[in-house]
Amino acid sequence: MGDAQRRRRRLIDEHPWCCFCGGSTPASSVDHVPPRTCFKGRAGPEGFEFPACSHCQTASRLDEMAVAFYVQALDSNPDNFDEAAVNKAITGIANNLPHLLPNPYLSGARKRAFYRELGLAKPTNRLARELPVIQIHPDLHDRINRYARKLACALFYREQKRIASPDHHVMAHWGQAADPRFREMAQAWMDMTPMIDVGKRTNLDFGDRFAYRYNRCSDPDVFASFVGFGLGIHLLVLVADEETTAKIQEGATPEQQTFSPPWVKVKDNYLQRAQ
Repeated sequence: MGDAQRRRRRLIDEHPWCCFCGGSTPASSVDHVPPRTCFKGRAGPEGFEFPACSHCQTASRLDEMAVAFYVQALDSNPDNFDEAAVNKAITGIANNLPHLLPNPYLSGARKRAFYRELGLAKPTNRLARELPVIQIHPDLHDRINRYARKLACALFYREQKRIASPDHHVMAHWGQAADPRFREMAQAWMDMTPMIDVGKRTNLDFGDRFAYRYNRCSDPDVFASFVGFGLGIHLLVLVADEETTAKIQEGATPEQQTFSPPWVKVKDNYLQRAQ
């Protein structure tokens, strides 16, 4: 048995229950969350290996593929760019989820409309058709948010030192810093998450590839986190017990109820295999 196999075996022996579906299923594998495919040279942050059952690991395979591609494609920090990894990710998306490839072939009118929607002014020195705007398929939101809920369960386990129960609820929302609508929501999340954990790796300058802010409480049982991947994708996640979730939903304004991402029970996030 090699060193890697011994480490996996030791982790499962010390953490024998899957932390992604409520702790009621024996762990049979070790899952890297976030996936190593999100990072340059597949060098993910150390210490982010979690006990998983075979279903929770395999059911999220395509979501993981979509997340990894857009994490790399939308990160504007050149230090995080890995051409070989991006090309491999494009091939994976093209073969398995071709409808999720970004569409850059938009008319100038559509790009201008998008800028107006975001409240952005078009640069005077650029034609509308030259604006850096792409179109993404609506299915991408479901896939990234679903994987973000899995990540939320992992961070809950890491910081709360226990597994979120099957009936805990989890909510996730993703966006980019370039979107002013998302920035406003993200700032509120940052204000309530004062603790910070920055991803690192021995003998490697990990930079800003992965970091998260968080806040936690046991009574009421709630965990919030603001997760960042370089200068690209950001995730807002919240895990709460049933009673707290009900209070949050009851206290939401009609506008918040309309635009709030759905709450999903931990046991239901990957209840059915994603297709």
